[in-house]
Amino acid sequence: MNVVRDGLIYGSSPLDGTPLPPVAVTEPAQVQVILEQARQAQVAWVARPVKERAKLVEEAGSYLMSQADRLAATLHRELGKPLTDAYTVDIGSAPELFRYYCHQAGKLLRNEPVHFNRIMFPAKQARVERVPQGVVGLLTPWNYPVSIPLHNLVPALLAGNSVILKPSEYAPRTGALLHELLSAKLPAGLLGLVQGDRLAGEAVVSGVDYVVFVGGTAGGRAVARLAAERLTPVALELGGKDAAIVLEDADLDRAAYGIAWAGYINAGQSCAGVERVYVVEAVAQAFTERLVKLATSLRLGDDTGQVGSVDLGPLSTPQQLQTVQVHVVEALAGGAKLITGGPAEGQFYRPTVLTGVNANMLIMQQETFGPVVPVQVVPDEATAIREANALPYGLTGSVWTTDFKRGEWVARQLKVGVATVNNHMFSGAAPQAVWGGRGNSGYGVQNSGLALLSFTRPKLVAIDKHTTPRELWWLPNDRALHDLGRGVLVTQGKNSWRENPAEWSKNYLKMLIGVAGRLGWQRKRR
Repeated sequence: MNVVRDGLIYGSSPLDGTPLPPVAVTEPAQVQVILEQARQAQVAWVARPVKERAKLVEEAGSYLMSQADRLAATLHRELGKPLTDAYTVDIGSAPELFRYYCHQAGKLLRNEPVHFNRIMFPAKQARVERVPQGVVGLLTPWNYPVSIPLHNLVPALLAGNSVILKPSEYAPRTGALLHELLSAKLPAGLLGLVQGDRLAGEAVVSGVDYVVFVGGTAGGRAVARLAAERLTPVALELGGKDAAIVLEDADLDRAAYGIAWAGYINAGQSCAGVERVYVVEAVAQAFTERLVKLATSLRLGDDTGQVGSVDLGPLSTPQQLQTVQVHVVEALAGGAKLITGGPAEGQFYRPTVLTGVNANMLIMQQETFGPVVPVQVVPDEATAIREANALPYGLTGSVWTTDFKRGEWVARQLKVGVATVNNHMFSGAAPQAVWGGRGNSGYGVQNSGLALLSFTRPKLVAIDKHTTPRELWWLPNDRALHDLGRGVLVTQGKNSWRENPAEWSKNYLKMLIGVAGRLGWQRKRR
């Protein structure tokens, strides 16, 4: 449990309650110093060629990965993650992440030429340049405090920005270590660190040029309101209540394994984890039996010194444990059945399967963020799609079927940012694959070249090599300009020539006379 008091963040390990080292809150005056240092560092950073920036970021990534044991140990003690999860899930995407962006940044950030209509805009040249946003504020959650910051700050840095990292107050030690390791290989001030709770986050949002917030929907709304006061652009990746649809022709073994992984990994504390299952009645019993068998086999505990001995750690915060308990108790009171799972000692919660749930229960409406998979039986595919789309969340969703064409069709019907057939949320670790939500799950883009470009602003640089003293359309207005402008418009209709050839010819002639008149006007005024 973490508490901010007297300028320090106090905490204890969710594994056993032992105290963790306190972390100093960044004072408001120091936040301003960090922001100014980041702004100065960004000016020098963007002046470097992209290739040079990529080389330095790649070196920082290499050093970070060489320190994976330190990161994993910190994740384990601070948040209760099994060490295997720390290596494979939270830190595991780092090598591909650095490789993809560092190798692709130069190509993705190239200037784009603009091709003008040579008659309308003679002797004009232009290009679109991608210029950095400036100072990026990155506010990140506690559930994946390494992978989520990395998937944002790597493209942000390569795009020419500096970054202020504000980790969750529930993961300040992991955030501090991540900052330390990356900063060791980056220019001074380029990556800033601000520690604290909501007030620290507000100070960051108020001082940067672009904000990325990853967290809950309520927090996202608050950040968006604050940023709107300064017209600061924001990208939000918020909560989810992801649905998995199991059709009657699904490979039930794969569906059960995949949904168990997506529902229980990180003790269910994944914004894109499976939180609702809609299974077609014909295979509901067979699927549920498989899911229950898997859930019952999963092991809880602390794997310190016993690598591979634990599948799930504890809930990372007491508040999250309470939310899980409230949702399950409310569902049971409403008629749901607890097939397996339930509370364990301390902050642990057993992998849980609920049946007999309905759409009115909290467990089917609100983000639970715990190791609970509720299974609702539906009569057919159409009902499953309708129920999956009934909530305002729209992060990810999956459909399980052996008919790939059918699966793709169903996936396209889901109102989500990421839809997957026969898998779930794996693409969040793939930097090549776009990631984002809709509705209460936020807006903006993470991952892919689009994410890299989102950390830039398009800027048009145009050059006019026209040698005449004036353009045809420049002031003063006269009859020649009137006839020219009107003629251009009324002669462009797709069928105007066929409908009235005589009228079209008259207007076209007036247009030509107007052009000639304006050209004569130009010559007279040289």
